[in-house]
Amino acid sequence: MRNRFAICFALLAFLNPVVFGAGSGPEWTDVAEADKVLMGDYVGEWLNGPEKSYQEINPNLCSQVINIDEGVYRVKFTQDHNRRAEVYYSGEVRLEGDEIVAKDGDWDFRVTKSGLIGRGAIGGNVSEFSLKRVKLGSPTLRAKPPRGAIRLFDGSDFDEWEHTDGRKVTWTLLENGVMEINPTAANKDAEPPIGGTIITKRKFKDVRFHMEFRYPVEPGKSGQGRGNSGLFFQGVAPNGYEVQILNSYGLDGLWNELGALYKLLPPKVNAARPPMEWQTYDVTYRAPIYENGDLKQRARITVRLNGIVVQKNEEIIFQTAHKQADRAIRPPSEPLPISLQDHSNRIQFRNIWVKEL
Repeated sequence: MRNRFAICFALLAFLNPVVFGAGSGPEWTDVAEADKVLMGDYVGEWLNGPEKSYQEINPNLCSQVINIDEGVYRVKFTQDHNRRAEVYYSGEVRLEGDEIVAKDGDWDFRVTKSGLIGRGAIGGNVSEFSLKRVKLGSPTLRAKPPRGAIRLFDGSDFDEWEHTDGRKVTWTLLENGVMEINPTAANKDAEPPIGGTIITKRKFKDVRFHMEFRYPVEPGKSGQGRGNSGLFFQGVAPNGYEVQILNSYGLDGLWNELGALYKLLPPKVNAARPPMEWQTYDVTYRAPIYENGDLKQRARITVRLNGIVVQKNEEIIFQTAHKQADRAIRPPSEPLPISLQDHSNRIQFRNIWVKEL
């Protein structure tokens, strides 16, 4: 029976190599223990702040432990994770054994599996603090599609998608209902080709859209080279209107980072979660309106990243193109696909649905 099952499985794998792929790339399978237990968000408070000190009247304290490279982290302290709050302290620190230990002037702290404790100074007043690691998550994780919605990806197949050249999708379909970009950059000599941007077979204009995604750690990478992809409405990437996907955890929230309308509008707040944590995009997109061939209203978009509004009914005044010259392309008038970009990083996606408005 076992041999018969193995033969059947091998035959299915040959006939459908996407479904029975090799699994995740090393970015997901080879993760440092410290990135699993130390990296991420922390919340807590100042302890015993001096009377009338800043710490006493503003006791809340948050921190982010951000991977920079193997064994290298940046630790930031602010009052609130989901606001553009001032940064009390930001410094690069190194892993010592299985802990992060830092001593920098009035700031002295330690990050362990049990949490983050230490002391710091604001306005010359030094106070101790204690924080615990948390997962901020998103209120719309695992959101079910409403009545009348189209399931673009439910974890079982790529039937709603294709590559931009019409090929069947060559991304990896994992057993846990997740798809992972299998980038062209990692398969340069493959024949037939592997990887590349994917688009929906159906075409859309006005939509309500939900998607869940996460990016790997990728130590040593930075900027646009780390956790990069893109969600494009009414266009085949790189054309259309892009909501950026990027590992922007702990960054400034610029116009080319997570939650941005690429090179058009930065997010109102950087609501990026740490690598490896599932995040959500909930988008309401309204296509341009034409009357008798004349543009009467440009596209508008509202974007919620992890439940937080980062773009609110914004007018999209030009194409979100990388090249400045391409931003003057005339807005689309016809229904077009939704695109997910292969930008060489192994981003994972799940639970994608859309409802036409």
